[in-house]
Amino acid sequence: MRTWSYARILALGFVLAGLLACGSCKRKPATPEPSTEPTLRLYLVSTMAGALEPCGCQKDMLGGIDHMAHLVRTKKPAVANPLLLAAGPTMFMDPKLESKKRAQDEWKAEAIAASLKALNLAAWTPGCNDWAAGGSRLGELARATGAVLLGANLEASKELKGALPLVPSHVTDVNGQKVGIAGVSIPKHRGALPAGVQAGDATKALAEAKKGLESAGAKILIALVALDRGEALRLVEAVPGFHVMVIGKPSDEGEGNDAPTPPVLVGRTLVVQPPNHLQAVAVVDLFVREGSFDFVDGSGLDVAEQRRSLESRISSLEKRIAEWESKKSVSAEDLAARRKDLASMKAELEKLVAPAPPRTASFFRYELEQVKESVGTDDAVAGRMAGYYKRVNEHNKKAFADRLPPKVSEGQSHYVGAEECSGCHGEAHDFWKKTRHAKAYATLSEQFKEFNLDCVSCHVTGYEEPGGSTVTHVQRLMDVQCETCHGAGSKHAESSDAKDIQPAPNKDVCASKCHHPPHVGPEWSVDEAWKGIIGPGHGLPVK
Repeated sequence: MRTWSYARILALGFVLAGLLACGSCKRKPATPEPSTEPTLRLYLVSTMAGALEPCGCQKDMLGGIDHMAHLVRTKKPAVANPLLLAAGPTMFMDPKLESKKRAQDEWKAEAIAASLKALNLAAWTPGCNDWAAGGSRLGELARATGAVLLGANLEASKELKGALPLVPSHVTDVNGQKVGIAGVSIPKHRGALPAGVQAGDATKALAEAKKGLESAGAKILIALVALDRGEALRLVEAVPGFHVMVIGKPSDEGEGNDAPTPPVLVGRTLVVQPPNHLQAVAVVDLFVREGSFDFVDGSGLDVAEQRRSLESRISSLEKRIAEWESKKSVSAEDLAARRKDLASMKAELEKLVAPAPPRTASFFRYELEQVKESVGTDDAVAGRMAGYYKRVNEHNKKAFADRLPPKVSEGQSHYVGAEECSGCHGEAHDFWKKTRHAKAYATLSEQFKEFNLDCVSCHVTGYEEPGGSTVTHVQRLMDVQCETCHGAGSKHAESSDAKDIQPAPNKDVCASKCHHPPHVGPEWSVDEAWKGIIGPGHGLPVK
């Protein structure tokens, strides 16, 4: 056995002490800055509901699949292989198709499906509207998207088994990560399911689908659900463990746009519900650190909620202060106190800053990106849309060639057109010709939309009114003419009696006919618009 002398032990102690002292002089390695490029990016769409693009009379309206395509392809920082996912009604605006619009709506759905395929839609969960043209047609459209149609709790009838490619879940490898996606839907409209499908227990089905995804090795779990929001939130509590849940509506109806719904964290699950009709797309970036899939909030969702609340209160108080000032209905002391409250809230808002993302933990970032014209346009998708409009135009021009307006009852006025009015109202007619209303039809014909049943009614006069116009019979009644606001004018043209016409139409006529959401934005004002249609000889004295 080797023995150590006291001198050798002492010398070794000095060496070790020196090494330790040297080590203590070295800087500890700095924690690396969070990567600016996420591991995985999700583009999430909810309740698209057949909205190929917005129909409106303002620039930069919300919506448009050509604008969403450009956003997805150009958003910075660029991310390899982003996942596009959708939940809720996607292909059709309504759960039932009108017979006269069936061909047009089915062709629009085909254009949507082809555009989603070009954008590499990975998976979607359908809503009731998607069965509007039947289960077999839904199957065709699903295949045309190239995406997986998810419905863990849905069962097709025997007749549709082969036609409807429903599966409970899907696993895909993206950027070195195994991503599992499951979907459930209760596609009811007014309490009824579409023909050919049954909906089972969504909670049980989603729990089973989650187990299957975990067994397949999926590390990032996403749920796509087409349920009422209350049901969806209860579902995420009952089946925890998903990283992201996307809520789509079980059905949608009409062209009305929903307001944005803020994201929420339920346990560790980020729950998002972008607004319908492609007004916006939710973008979720996931940053995986050190193999951990426990994502914390890197967006400051709680701060964002506080900001929304404060901004709402500030806006409300500003309006009240302005009203009190104009009416002088509040004492100077009370007004000063309210101004002080306003200043305090604004100061509090300035202090609310989203926290920096964690330096070491895995985290997510959420952003709601508005989809509008100023985002940019994807030329390939825009070309596909133009092809759809041309196809519809050619079809409808022939299909509705014999469609005439309703007949005029005895003693009832019919439409005569602006040229007939110009004989007595030349100055008003001259002013009208300078307005945008006088070019309304051209805005359609330039885009191959003049025979489109979604568009024409607001760009002609007397549409489907007795003695008026139809989709193809628009002679003398192109554009938004005098009789749109003043009423059919044949009796007035004969009598020149003011009682046979509406001399001073109510401003409400604008909103009731065409200028209502979603054709105008929330900032649109009839009072401001009125200034564009009133002028010398038309409501104002001739200069």
